[in-house]
Order: sequence, then C-alpha cells, then structure tokens
Amino acid sequence: MNEDKATVRSYIKGQADLAIKLILKPTDFFQAMPKTGGVIDPLLYVIMTALLIVVLVAVESFVTRGVGIHDLNMLAIGLIIVPLIAAILSVFVAGIFFAIWAFMGSGESYETSYRCLAYMQILSALTVLLSIVPYLGLLGIVWWLYLMVIATREVHKISVKPALLVFGIIAALMGLIYYSSVFSAMKSKERLKEFTKDLQKMPGTSELGNSKSQR
Repeated sequence: MNEDKATVRSYIKGQADLAIKLILKPTDFFQAMPKTGGVIDPLLYVIMTALLIVVLVAVESFVTRGVGIHDLNMLAIGLIIVPLIAAILSVFVAGIFFAIWAFMGSGESYETSYRCLAYMQILSALTVLLSIVPYLGLLGIVWWLYLMVIATREVHKISVKPALLVFGIIAALMGLIYYSSVFSAMKSKERLKEFTKDLQKMPGTSELGNSKSQR
C-alpha cells in the first residue's frame, strides 16, 4: 500500500514538474519532449488538468458565493464529466491541429501533435486563475500563441513567421470570443444589480422586508 502511494505521489510530482518546465522553459521542454511513446501519458495529463480546472472553478465559486449542497453535487458531477469531455475533445482538437501543421509542411505524426497540445492544457488551468480578474484571461491566449509558435519551431521544424500568421489568426478569434463572453457576463451582472435596486425601490417592498424581519 505504501509503495502504491509512493508511486502515485511520484507520478503526480513528475506531471507537476512537466508543467513547471513547460511554463518556465518552453523551448527546453519542446526540445526534450519525446515524439513517440503512446498517447496514454499525455491523455492522463489532460485528465489531471481537467480535474484541476474543476477544482479551481469550484473554489472560486465557493469563495464568491458560498458553499451549498447543490454546489457540492455539481462539483461531484463535474469531477466525472469534465475530464471525460476533455479527453474526448483532446483527440478531435489534436486532429485539427495535426492537419494544420501538416498543411504548413510538418512531417510529424498525429501522436506528436497530440503530445504538443496535451501538455499545453496546463494553460487552461492558469487561464482560470487569471480570469478571476476580468479580461486578464486574455494573457492566457497570448501565452498559448507563444507556446504554439515555439512548439511549431522546435517540434515541427517550421519557421516562426508562418506559425505566427496561422496561430495568430486563431488566437485573435479566441480573444474576440473570450472578450465578448466576459463583456456580456459583466453587462448581465450590471443589469441584475440595477433590477435589484429598482425592485427595492418599489412601494411596499421595504415594509414587506421589515415585517418578515420582525417575525
């Protein structure tokens, strides 16, 4: 039992070290990244990252809104469904980017493309943290573009200019979608606050609240 726990801790530490190396030294990471060896390890990395994202979102929600039974139920469901969805999507997304890299002139396999994208999923967790401050999550998209350019250069042996052009367009679209979603969410919150204030100003509302408090 102790050996199993030590193995699990060692594996988790190894995955954490990979994330730190990718963040701090992305060029060294992609230069040393094995291009083959199966997709099980990167797939497990995607699943672990998805679990981390669910926990981070739950913590942020609990801090801002408090903990309830409904929230705990949603957390339990999320810990099951989100990693499953992330694993399935990772396969299809890797296929799309494999086609893009091949079109750009890469001779690498689908497995190599999957490995590049799978290990970059840690950016999703970092973007969740950045998104606590409105619009700061845009830095996560810029960071993604930077890593994609490095992966294209170091792994797929394609020059920087076409990588910046192709993935810059994709990053710009992602940025517009993110900006629009944050803007809409902030506007919705403002409308809700205004509606609440107007509701409190309605005749009889304050008296009703006072009568309830007296009871």
